Amino acid sequence: MNNENIRRIPLAEKDIVVNFLNENWGSAHPLVNNSTLFDYYYVDGEMTNFYVLSDDDGPAAVCGYIKCAQKDCSDIWISIWCAKKGKNGLGLALMGAMKQLTGADVMACNNIRPNTMPFYTFLGYHPGKLDHYYRLADLEKYNIAAVNQKTIPLSCPADDTKLVLMENIQQIKECFEIPAGLKPAKDFWYIDKRYFKYPHYQYLVFAVKNEGRPKALAVFRVNISDEGKVLRLVDFIGKPSDFDLLNGQIDPLMAAYGCEYCDMYCRGIDGEKAGFVKRDGDENIIPNYLNPLLQKNIDYYYFTTDDSGFTMFKADGDQDRKNLG
Repeated sequence: MNNENIRRIPLAEKDIVVNFLNENWGSAHPLVNNSTLFDYYYVDGEMTNFYVLSDDDGPAAVCGYIKCAQKDCSDIWISIWCAKKGKNGLGLALMGAMKQLTGADVMACNNIRPNTMPFYTFLGYHPGKLDHYYRLADLEKYNIAAVNQKTIPLSCPADDTKLVLMENIQQIKECFEIPAGLKPAKDFWYIDKRYFKYPHYQYLVFAVKNEGRPKALAVFRVNISDEGKVLRLVDFIGKPSDFDLLNGQIDPLMAAYGCEYCDMYCRGIDGEKAGFVKRDGDENIIPNYLNPLLQKNIDYYYFTTDDSGFTMFKADGDQDRKNLG
């Protein structure tokens, strides 16, 4: 079908999105019904980052996205996709049109339902499961993780490599150049909005310096629960081949912030080169949900339209956010 029945929703018509999702999502979606988060994720000037496909009965499907850069045709994260009952074909048509509608080179979604993976394959996209890596602190007792096989690979920092905490986006701009060719392509506007201006969490943004200059940015968050603290590596903005510069840097961070372990969900990164263990059938439980603690391993699934050189981390899209219902 052509795209003449699809249009982007102006901010003045925001209620079309809110009402449609409240009627068809199955529950009150927190990112739509919380005005602060709706504005943070989806408002772009006088427009929203939602498209709606309509038929003779009115809106049949909506799709919302999050931009990776400030420019008009940035790469995007699909955030919300919903069709009316009985109109899944129109929902599929809308999803299939989103890349063209937005002008994105790369379109991806973090945390899809595994039973929807065949839909994305049908559209020619690349669905998969994120890798889950972790590195344990060397402790006698773990209150959050269930450690049945304690494995801590040897690690040591590379020569002339250190992490330097960045206080604001201006400091980053003055010392760091985002490498060309990263997929998706994030810019300084995105980094500032996502990690310095996020309304609910505080992030630790480190410049990964090697031989005197920053090669990448590594973003962490300390997750605090009643049982203790966990360090989360939620983004890495740099060449995937430079991820091994984090070798030997994680243990001092865990010690400084009093964390049981550091973990990361990712795609396109070899965490073992930086001293992480890949959770792949091992006997340990590395919980994802800590407030309250759910001592269970959790898998995350994704799709991307470009599988070559693509990376994804926990904070991409609308993930790594508080559970607001």
